[in-house]
Amino acid sequence: MSSSTTVIPPVNQVQLTITRKSDGELLLLTVDEKSIVSELKAELKSRLPPQHEQGCRLIYKGKVLKSKRTLKHYGLTKNHQPPTGIGNTNIVMDDSKNWKSDSSSSSSEVSD
Repeated sequence: MSSSTTVIPPVNQVQLTITRKSDGELLLLTVDEKSIVSELKAELKSRLPPQHEQGCRLIYKGKVLKSKRTLKHYGLTKNHQPPTGIGNTNIVMDDSKNWKSDSSSSSSEVSD
């Protein structure tokens, strides 16, 4: 008998690491790669509430994720492996101010 601890996500499931910008709190989630960003935001608001009532922006690889796009659109697929360790997160939940519910700014680039 083997006592392997490798966890294989179900088909079409992607493992995400989310970091809340206001305090660095981490949340690990497994979601369907076909989920849209607004669904992910709704899940995050219940499990990792943002600092401001108006919500947050989700940022991946320096780009703001649009609410109507799927995770797969941004390359977050079942084959995507999240980095490990603090500071090496997949998605930043920017709750530093009252963002509109749909981040549709003219520029999707974010500079920190």
